Amino acid sequence: MRTFLLTLLVILTISQGVLAAPLDDAYKSYLNEDYEATIDKAKSVPQNDEALYLLGLAYLKMGNYPESREYFLKLTQNFPHSEKLEEASLKIADSYFLEGDYEKAMALYKEVEKKYPSSDYQPLIYSKLAQVATKEGQWDERKKYLSLLKEKYSQGTEINLPGANETKEDFFTIQVGAFSTKKNALSLSNELSAKYKPYIIEEKADKYTLYKVRIGKFKDRKKAEMVWGKLIKQGYPAHIFP
Repeated sequence: MRTFLLTLLVILTISQGVLAAPLDDAYKSYLNEDYEATIDKAKSVPQNDEALYLLGLAYLKMGNYPESREYFLKLTQNFPHSEKLEEASLKIADSYFLEGDYEKAMALYKEVEKKYPSSDYQPLIYSKLAQVATKEGQWDERKKYLSLLKEKYSQGTEINLPGANETKEDFFTIQVGAFSTKKNALSLSNELSAKYKPYIIEEKADKYTLYKVRIGKFKDRKKAEMVWGKLIKQGYPAHIFP
């Protein structure tokens, strides 16, 4: 019996080493931003929680959000005690956020927040919730999560993430152009003024200044989208911010 157990232990150790090598190679490919190689290598090993997480990450980086979710969901369903469980849950929410489904993303971030109240990821979750609230024009919700970030994690880097900045205005605006010379910005502004009320903001970056032509300060995203749609039909490269 003793001999059998020792033999089994040796076999398991060797097997784990054999399985670990391709997965290590997959991680190296991921760090080198070769996501297709990452996927090929991660699929070559039995799909444990580490492999599933890596596959989800690779597909997320490639912009294939449904496929990414499939692997993260497999992880959460098949490995309920995995150390990657919370991270996978956050990545599922991230996939919806990146896809533009802000309502679904908000619900999932809140679910993770409730499930892991003492998590090290809590400041990141608050930041994500502030970003989604910004995209949805839920300004009171945004202020709430920014306040929590400031009160509990004032030294954290998450307060500086896009959409989680206290200095940002609480409205949507449409950017129609950005120029390195003010003359070009004024020209576009004059062109737009026949139908809209454009304005120009100056933003300094390193040693140069950008002149950004924008239209509107909308509290409601739907109103901003209506104007944006008209601008797109008229041939302008318009973008809604934030």
